[in-house]
Amino acid sequence: EEEEEEESSEYETDSDDDFGGPAMIKPVFVPKAERETIQEREKLEAEERAFEESLKKRLEERKVETKHLVVEELKKDQEIEKNMEAEGDGGDVDTDDEVNEAEEYEAWKAREISRIKRDREDREAMVKEKEEIEKLRNMTEEERREWDRKNPKPLTQTKKKWKFMQKYYHKGAFFQSGPDDRGGIVGGEDIYRRDFSAPTGEDKMDKTILPKVMQVKHFGRSGRTKWTHLVAEDTTDWNNPWTYNDPLRARYNNKMAGMNKPIARPQGSKKLKDWED
Repeated sequence: EEEEEEESSEYETDSDDDFGGPAMIKPVFVPKAERETIQEREKLEAEERAFEESLKKRLEERKVETKHLVVEELKKDQEIEKNMEAEGDGGDVDTDDEVNEAEEYEAWKAREISRIKRDREDREAMVKEKEEIEKLRNMTEEERREWDRKNPKPLTQTKKKWKFMQKYYHKGAFFQSGPDDRGGIVGGEDIYRRDFSAPTGEDKMDKTILPKVMQVKHFGRSGRTKWTHLVAEDTTDWNNPWTYNDPLRARYNNKMAGMNKPIARPQGSKKLKDWED
């Protein structure tokens, strides 16, 4: 009996040790997206509030700007209306030609007289030019030299020396000669007499001081050129079959006309010689 009591006491102590500890809380799985502390949540909320406040402030500023724009547009419209009222209604075109016939006739007569006078001056200038050309053709050498001395030709602009690797710009084909209109206004602007060979932009820099590798067009870009200029480069393709000196090339040269015999005077036809004798 004592042994049974001891065994029961041991069983009770084992059961007390197993279930007599502190109660454990059931573990709950929290997703990664929701694993945030209280401080991080407060920080995010503060940032959201600041962003919303900045949006509200920006909207208010835009409202003020739109109001100013509307006021300016209204002022412009009012000024345009005032100007139109001051100038009168210019939308209607006066097509009535019989209001002032006398004034219209006098104006037409003045235009017609000026046209006739202009045509007569053009004809006289053409006749004078023809007479001058005929006179020059009939001059002797001495008279022509004397006339050239008294009427020298205008000096042409001397061509300037271009800089190293300077870009070329074409000056254009129009409005470069003398004016051909009646008023003589075409070609009178200074832009038509501008020196197009002058360097501009990067061409003003002396490119001869650059390293040899940089003395190419569009250096550092994908479309850069390979050579500075072909005068200083040997671009012969030695892999070309025409440059080979093999037996096949020699046999082809022998078949070519004029490669074996020296060029001599042709002997002519035998029949022609017999006929001449």
